[in-house]
Amino acid sequence: MDMALKKDIYEDLALVWQGTLNREFTAECVVPDAMPDVGSIVDAEGVLTLRSKDTEAGSVLLAASISAFVLYMPDSGGVMQSLPVTMPVELSMEAPAADTDCRTVARLRIRTLDARMTNSRKISIRADVAAEAQSYQKRRLEIAVALEDEASSAHVLTQTAAMTAVSDVREKTFVVTDEYQLPAARGSSILSQRAEAVVEDVKYVSGKAVFRGRVRVNLILAGAEDEKIVSGRYETEFSQIMEVSGEGEIVPEIMIMLTGVYFDLPDQGEENGRITAEIHLAAQCVCRQTREISYMADLYSNRTMLTGQAEPLELITGTRNVSVRQTVTGSAEPSGAGGEVLGLFARVGSIAVEGDVVKAAVGIRLICRQQDGTYSLSRCRLAAEFPADLPEGTELACVTVTVTDVYYAPSGAGMDVRVSLQMEALALSRQTIFCVSQVTEDAAAWETMPLTASVTLARVGPETDMWALARRYHSTVDAIEKANEGRERGLLLIPKCR
Repeated sequence: MDMALKKDIYEDLALVWQGTLNREFTAECVVPDAMPDVGSIVDAEGVLTLRSKDTEAGSVLLAASISAFVLYMPDSGGVMQSLPVTMPVELSMEAPAADTDCRTVARLRIRTLDARMTNSRKISIRADVAAEAQSYQKRRLEIAVALEDEASSAHVLTQTAAMTAVSDVREKTFVVTDEYQLPAARGSSILSQRAEAVVEDVKYVSGKAVFRGRVRVNLILAGAEDEKIVSGRYETEFSQIMEVSGEGEIVPEIMIMLTGVYFDLPDQGEENGRITAEIHLAAQCVCRQTREISYMADLYSNRTMLTGQAEPLELITGTRNVSVRQTVTGSAEPSGAGGEVLGLFARVGSIAVEGDVVKAAVGIRLICRQQDGTYSLSRCRLAAEFPADLPEGTELACVTVTVTDVYYAPSGAGMDVRVSLQMEALALSRQTIFCVSQVTEDAAAWETMPLTASVTLARVGPETDMWALARRYHSTVDAIEKANEGRERGLLLIPKCR
């Protein structure tokens, strides 16, 4: 006969699927008739913006676009040209456990972006895009803590454990605006642009996730009159508040994506003009809360036969933010004597987690203007490691590596570069507990059990589980403590109880 159980009910969001995908996208563009033939490719840069994110039965669909700019030197010489190209990015990720009721968060980034000349009128562009996504679904977790019949003869072992679960998944869109001073005296045209948003601090305050960060912008521009090419680096800080649900100790995680990047330049001839920037962003928030739960770990009776069926339950028992800064250095290939650096860019490529160490590859590009008026590109590839020093039983999740700053210094015919990086992650601690989920009573089987002594003398060591000892000899922990005047080790009397 099955016995009724008293259960505590917990409602949260369970991670039902997570996945990563790296994919290359290519596009070919024809040089317009109004532009000169391509002599050599200088560089390719671009901005990835998220357009949509949909979860269907068995799949997660991500749509984005890359606004790329290809810089090239004309075959006939002269001024460097810029060819804008829009690359659609569509990713379908198999997610067997996901459906339309899931709340999905996603992050996409460009790992590499290159262009090559097919012929003097055609250019091929290749982008390596990394995507990661997680889908969460509402969960109702029922955990038995006792028998419904409080007058039963059962002795129940109730234990506690810490449980960290996702309490909320939210999304908020917002716009950051600013004005940037033109690096040239008069109005210019944008030849290439790059923008990225990073979150620098996240807090939970009274039902709200409060986060701040900054948008970094790199522009390469052509002067309106003398056609001199210049570059500008800009930063705009932002802070936002997002309403979230949960209780107890809440740890919010923010993932941010660009959804639109727009720049307006002043009219030509306007002196001391400023660039108007409008950056659209989407912040995705995953909130985790930690609470203490109780569960029935074991039970027995000294009057009847009770059998408890225990099921394993894997818990995340705690989370903490891990932040590690690192600086890596290297040398770019020679870019030609007397070269003037027009732009220095760093992009994080592959990221791998090996135990408690995160490894990342960083690609460096320097665009230099030579004395003869031509432009060249120098590259180097650096490797970075971030030791997290995790305790045993802890793993890293939600890992990101961002570039915080880049520096250069001339060295012989080349350039020494230094890149500052920051790794952010969540450290998760896991534990498996065994919860009694079903209890069966068999009174007839109890009647056939052999008789046991009314008192047993047993030697108890320091590692002996007193609950297991009482269960074995049909006693109770309280009865053993009373019979031995509080002694818990050595030669103990074990009285039989009913």
